[in-house]
Amino acid sequence: MFNQSMYDYMINTTSCLPETNKMLSFYGKIIDRKRFIKDVENIAAYLQSIGVKKGDNVVICLGNLPSAVISFYAVNRCGAIANVLHPLTKDETLKKIEKQMHPKCYIMFDEFYNSYSLFKDIDTNVILCSVLDYLLCLYKPFYGLYSAKRRKGIALSDKVVKFSKISATGFKKVDISGGDIAIYMHSSGTTGESKTACLSNAAYNHLADNLIRTAYDGKLKSGKEGMLMVLPMFHTFGLGVSLHASLCLGTRTILVPKFNTVYVSLLVKLSPVNIIPGVPNMFRKLAHCWLFNGRSLKKIIDCFCGGDKLPNDVKEEFEGKCQKAGSSLVIAEGYGLTECGVCLLNVQKEHKDGSIGKPVYGCDAKILDENDNEVEVGKIGYLYIKANSAMSGYYNDDKITPEWFYTGDMAFVDEDKNVFFVDREKRLIKIAGVNVFPQEIENIVNEIKEVNLSCAKECVINNKKAIRLYVELKEGITLNDQIKDEINLSINNKLLKYSKPKEIIQIDKMPINAIGKVDFNRLS
Repeated sequence: MFNQSMYDYMINTTSCLPETNKMLSFYGKIIDRKRFIKDVENIAAYLQSIGVKKGDNVVICLGNLPSAVISFYAVNRCGAIANVLHPLTKDETLKKIEKQMHPKCYIMFDEFYNSYSLFKDIDTNVILCSVLDYLLCLYKPFYGLYSAKRRKGIALSDKVVKFSKISATGFKKVDISGGDIAIYMHSSGTTGESKTACLSNAAYNHLADNLIRTAYDGKLKSGKEGMLMVLPMFHTFGLGVSLHASLCLGTRTILVPKFNTVYVSLLVKLSPVNIIPGVPNMFRKLAHCWLFNGRSLKKIIDCFCGGDKLPNDVKEEFEGKCQKAGSSLVIAEGYGLTECGVCLLNVQKEHKDGSIGKPVYGCDAKILDENDNEVEVGKIGYLYIKANSAMSGYYNDDKITPEWFYTGDMAFVDEDKNVFFVDREKRLIKIAGVNVFPQEIENIVNEIKEVNLSCAKECVINNKKAIRLYVELKEGITLNDQIKDEINLSINNKLLKYSKPKEIIQIDKMPINAIGKVDFNRLS
C-alpha cells in the first residue's frame, strides 16, 4: 500500500471520489480531480521531455500556489526528487545548491527570477510559475498590473519557459517504489547545523496515514471538508500535513500564499475551512482579528498547532471564540521534526492541557537520561522517536539512520504517557551547575497580560552567565518597573532563582522565522 510514489498513493487512496471532487482552491479558483490529474500529467511529460529521469534533483522554490502543488506531484510522478526551498531563498544559497546538488531543473516564482544572478551563469532548464497561472479571470487584470514591474524583462527561451505555456504529451510511466527518495528537505538538524534530509515516498505516505488514523479515522466525509494551507511547502508541517495528508484524506486544500488575518477570516466565513493547521503566532493573530467571529466558526472541526509552544492565553481566546459560535473545538498541539514527520499529537478525545500528546499511529517515543536509561515519570530527559515516517538519512551522509532517533529536545512524560515538551537541548543554559530552560521562562512570561511574546537568552554580566529576557509588549504599552516586577515575581513563584533574568529588554517586534517561530538567533 505504501510502496508507491506519493502521487500514486494519493490518487489510489482517493479513487472512490468523482472527477468533479474539489482538490485545490486558490482565491476562489477551484481545481477538481480531473483537472489536477491532467495538469500533473502535462508537467510530468514536459519534465521527461527535457531529460528529467528517476532520481534527478529538481528544485521547487515556490510559495503556496496551485502551480507549486502541481509541479511537486509532477516531479514525484517522474520519480525525480523534489528539492523544496523557501521562495525567498537567496542567490548565494541557490549557487551553493547548484554546485553541491546539481539540479536538473528549477521551478521558480516568476516575480523573483530576475533577482538571481545564478541563471545568467548556467544554462539549465527553468519553469516559471506565476500567481496568474490559476487566478480567476476576474482578478487577472488587477494582479497583472500589480506585478508587471517584477515580471518585466524575463528572457524566455527553449530552456526558460512559463508554466502556463507548457503543453506536453507522451508521459512514460516510471517504476517507483516506496523506498525511493521523494523529497530533499533542508533542516537545521538536531544540533543546529544545516543539513538536508532525504525523505522517501513511503515515509510521507506513512505520515499521511498516521495522521488520518490518529485524528480522523471515520470522522470526516471524504470530499466534503477543506483544510487551510497557510504553512509553507518547504516545511514538513506544510507539505506533509496541510498538503499530502489533506489530499489523501480527500479534503479540499485551500491554498494561502501569504498569511493575512482578514483574508483567512473571510475564507473561514465563505469557504469550507474545517481544519486549520498552524503555529501559535497564527492562532494569536486570528484570535485578535475583528473579523474572526460569528457562526462560521462552528464549522471548524480541528486545529493542529506545532512549531512552538502554544501559550494558554492564545489557546483559551481562540477556542473561546469558536466555542461561543457552537464549536466543540480544542486545539490539538503536536510535535514533529523534518527528519521524522509528525510524531506526537494531543487529540481531542484524549486531550491533556499543556501536552504535545502521545505518539501517533506508527510512531513511538521514549525519554532517556544521559546514560541512555529510561527516566521515571515526571523527570526531564532526552526525547527519542521511532517512526515509520522517518527519513532515509542525510544527503551525502553514509551514516545509517538509527531506529530510535534523537530529536535534540528535552521532555518528560506523565503517568498516562502524555509527553510534555521542555526545551531544545541546544537552548539549555547552565547557571551555577543548574539547568535553566528558556522555554519554561517564556511560557510564564507569555501569560502576563501586557506581553505578546518573549525570548530568554544566555548572556554574560560581570563575567557570570545570566539570563537576558526580550519582551514584545502589546500595542501602546511601554516596559516599566511595575511590569518588570510582575515578570520577576511570576518567574520567582514558579521556577528556581537561576531562571530570573538579570536584564529585561523591550523590543518593538520579535523576530519571527519562516514558519512563525521566534528566531532567537537574531537576538544578540
